[in-house]
Amino acid sequence: MTDSSSLTVDGPAGPAGPGTPPAAGRPRRLRRSLPRVAAALVVCGLLGTGIAYGITAADRTDLPGLGTPGDGRWPYPEQHRPPLPHGAPAPFAKTPGATAGGPSGVHHADLGGLRLTAPEGAAVDLDKTGGKDAPDTAAFTAEYEAPSGDLLRRHLADYAPRRTASRGWTMPDGTRARVHLVQFESAAVAQYFRLTVLNDWKGTVVNLRDARTVVRDDGYESAVQARPGDVLDSAVEVYRQTGSGGARSVRYAYLFAGDTVALVVHSRPGGTVPTAFYQTVALQQQLLS
Repeated sequence: MTDSSSLTVDGPAGPAGPGTPPAAGRPRRLRRSLPRVAAALVVCGLLGTGIAYGITAADRTDLPGLGTPGDGRWPYPEQHRPPLPHGAPAPFAKTPGATAGGPSGVHHADLGGLRLTAPEGAAVDLDKTGGKDAPDTAAFTAEYEAPSGDLLRRHLADYAPRRTASRGWTMPDGTRARVHLVQFESAAVAQYFRLTVLNDWKGTVVNLRDARTVVRDDGYESAVQARPGDVLDSAVEVYRQTGSGGARSVRYAYLFAGDTVALVVHSRPGGTVPTAFYQTVALQQQLLS
């Protein structure tokens, strides 16, 4: 396994986004280190420059964490995708076997195992899963201020998610991180939830706590880069709080991966670290792709 603290520099590449799925027959060993960090770059936002991650198309097993050379990244351990049930295809597999497991975009693996593992030094203070017939959306909806949280609870009762999973932790610098996964009956239902509940043609329509006024965060696409041939079967919407109306500075992202919607939140008094947030979103995106 490649040492994630020894990363090489990649050249420029296009932004991460949905693409064509990996070819059948790919070996089950991780081909290359997940992140390729441009070592000459320093903290995005803090020092006025940027940091780039090259995201590789990984197999359904291990994803290495990222080293922390002092530019704001967190010391994530190696991430592990949970095993697939016998005979079940990967969510975006385009192989003959995929037809037997149902439509594309279905996550058959344990949803709790698809949550990002907390970095070293974190104090884990949220760990919840809700299986089929018993999804628990309370942790997810608690991220939203009233009346947005109440609105989401009513909509989720109608959309009837299949499974839920949440994990949260607090870092020594006071950053509070949350990852919530909500799995629906199909990719079509998840997309409808996205377009009718979370967003409208103007943008986001529900407000997180301490983040009533937000703008799209274009820094993620420039910070996270994929090389030609990389595959990320998920869409990402990234937001950052503007103004000083809340007690904590907030950044958050929605990930839309087939039948699953993920919410990733970082909040911290005074200000969040963009590099650590982008790193968290990128790793969670890989786990779901």
